[in-house]
Amino acid sequence: MEPDKKRYLQMGVTIFVSLAAVVAFYFIVLRYEGLKYYLDIISLALQPVIVGIVIAYVICPVAKFLERQFRRGKWLSRAARPLAVLFTLLFVIGILGLFCALILPQVVESIRSLVVDLPEMLEVQLARLESYLKEDSDAAEAVMQMITSVETFLMTFIKENLFAAVSNVAGSVLSVGSAIVNLVVSIVVTVYLLLDRERYLGQCRKLFYAVSRNKRFNRAVMEVLHQTDQIFSGFISGKLLDSLIVGVICFACLTVLKMPYALLVSVIVGVTNIIPMFGPFIGAIPSAFLILLVSPSKCIVFLIFIIILQQLDGNVIGPRILGNSTGLSAFYVTVAMMLFGKLMGFVGMIVGVPLFATLYYIVKRLAEYSLGQQGLPVGTAAYAGTGDNQSEEKQDGKNENNKKV
Repeated sequence: MEPDKKRYLQMGVTIFVSLAAVVAFYFIVLRYEGLKYYLDIISLALQPVIVGIVIAYVICPVAKFLERQFRRGKWLSRAARPLAVLFTLLFVIGILGLFCALILPQVVESIRSLVVDLPEMLEVQLARLESYLKEDSDAAEAVMQMITSVETFLMTFIKENLFAAVSNVAGSVLSVGSAIVNLVVSIVVTVYLLLDRERYLGQCRKLFYAVSRNKRFNRAVMEVLHQTDQIFSGFISGKLLDSLIVGVICFACLTVLKMPYALLVSVIVGVTNIIPMFGPFIGAIPSAFLILLVSPSKCIVFLIFIIILQQLDGNVIGPRILGNSTGLSAFYVTVAMMLFGKLMGFVGMIVGVPLFATLYYIVKRLAEYSLGQQGLPVGTAAYAGTGDNQSEEKQDGKNENNKKV
């Protein structure tokens, strides 16, 4: 057997065995409740550590930027990293504190007034609808019965669930204390990781190289991990900035249009905008319902505004900020959201795009490497035509490779 074919066979067997082991482990966890129970305990115990790792990863670019600025000064260069970590944490805490001080009270007040005024707003809209349907008594009766049933369901849900949830949250002092302890542990883990990030990454590489002795495979894995880091960091930082800009634009426009619950609706639209493509529309559904209870005409104006905002974000703001951080087309973004949203819920809809982009990159590199070994063109355009065109492109690719040799 030729060395290249033997190497490909070994790599294929390794990949197949690795995937089979992962799938087998997954089904073993699902099969045996005892193992799943202990894994749940371990994941719960390590939850603050996981949160700390996520926080450190998200704010690490800010810490690197500040560290570079501090190293430019002669007096601060020795303490550049501790100062960078300190000011990064102060920056994040300041942003969260500013958000809580300026936005959170107004959002809570909007929710409180909504819960208090909801029955009256429903009655007003029901009376208005009843006046519209007086000419057709049969249709009016059917519609009124349906709306009355919906109103009864909503009122029952609010009384039995929302208020009960608020009471439970208010009375769960131990849960709040546990959450505070976990938050402190997560912050401590974040500080440790930011202060000595090279050593921890070096330990991970050391362990990986000790287990895997194939240098070619190791280089490929490190390249994939580097590309994964680029995709995730670019997507997360870009999406957060994009969502902030969309939320600010939404609040400014809704204030000018004198929409009810402008701040609450802007927060909903900004948060859901983290979800690619469909985020503004997902946030528009509950927001439009809130505005509909106050004014149906303003609800129509709001829906038109959301469509315009989504087009502005999708064609101008988003591409400017995100650029080619994922490299996925709209079709693959939709597939990623549907697939990972089904597997991981709401979190999957957010992280599914960079995850799918990483898988896409791996498959693309493997395909390009295989095509290059066969002397075939690696560009997709060469395979988008008819079979005759592909044959011609294949011959051209071989001729070009022969010229290079």
